[in-house]
Amino acid sequence: MPGTDARESTTPISWTRGSQDRPAPLVERVPYVELRLEHPSLEADRFGDAFFPDAIPYEFRGERRVFYWRSVLPPDGPAPADWTGVCATTHGLRTLTADGTRSPPLWREGATDDGAASGTDAVHEIIVDGTVAGDSTVAAVREYSPPAIAVRSADADAVSLETRAGPLSVPAGERTTVELSSRSVRSATGDETRTVTPQLRVRYPGLRTLYHPARGTAAAVFPSFGLDLKALPNPVPVPTAAGELDDRGLAAALGIDLSERPYPERVLWQAVAYGAFDPHRETEPRLSQPRDDLLRLENPTT
Repeated sequence: MPGTDARESTTPISWTRGSQDRPAPLVERVPYVELRLEHPSLEADRFGDAFFPDAIPYEFRGERRVFYWRSVLPPDGPAPADWTGVCATTHGLRTLTADGTRSPPLWREGATDDGAASGTDAVHEIIVDGTVAGDSTVAAVREYSPPAIAVRSADADAVSLETRAGPLSVPAGERTTVELSSRSVRSATGDETRTVTPQLRVRYPGLRTLYHPARGTAAAVFPSFGLDLKALPNPVPVPTAAGELDDRGLAAALGIDLSERPYPERVLWQAVAYGAFDPHRETEPRLSQPRDDLLRLENPTT
């Protein structure tokens, strides 16, 4: 009988309309630079486990965009009108301004064995093999002397940096690797000392349109995929297979043609589909539409 096959079914998921009074997502066209500080001679102690990357770069309908669907910017900072660019690293996203040098986060200082956060016994988590806005492999070490790296300026033509190896300029559309001076580190779990040579990897795509949730909010933001919340059924009959969300079936049920979307944007569809309509979600998703081409999930679970 129809509807009795446990392998393919639908699950009704109710949703709540969010507030239109929430701060608008950030949509800014700015110079966008990527930095990774890697230590490939070390063995990794930890591997990332994120299901979706924080940032999805792609081109759609002539617009080169970087979509940060969940918030990674600090809750406070300069207004977008004062930005001269943004810098993405393995440890987050920071804005650049014209009033001074910016040193982006490229490593993380943890705690000592007794809970302190500084001193010679502080544990540094440094990148072995890095991915900007995604998963990276990490090594925990002590007695690490972080190299000084600063972004001086960025415009449509090039990004300029300052390192201990000297000034560096990378033209738009190019990438480069700089080998920095070697240093000694001690294992976080023993007394073994190693000499490592950090490598700074710089990629400068150039001008990009940055999409990002409003600062200081827990909301996630996505393309609308042509959806209009006024016409979205409530509850949504969510297709499932073996009890799990069928994201492609959901797109088809809602009239979304994913074949016309580039692969990175189809990843964004998976993120919003699982974030809002996963049949295992314990609370109703709260959705709003800050503008016609964007969806906002105000209580994401991913």
